[in-house]
Amino acid sequence: MGKMSVSLDEQSWSWLEEQAGDAETYVNALIHQDQRRKGAEAELRDMLENARNSGVANRTPQQIMADVQTELKLSGRL
Repeated sequence: MGKMSVSLDEQSWSWLEEQAGDAETYVNALIHQDQRRKGAEAELRDMLENARNSGVANRTPQQIMADVQTELKLSGRL
């Protein structure tokens, strides 16, 4: 495990102690949260790129929504 020393101004240190208590746990949680967020952003970018590359649909938005609802019902997710 790596170690790091961080200097905080008094206001930030007070807030950290009040909100988190254990600074190490809090910083680790922030890092994991940021990793998940960046992963979700990358997944969304991939989905948008795939959608952009998939072409134009011949169905109306209402037909697409109906098809999605049918698919969700069949899979038990709706």
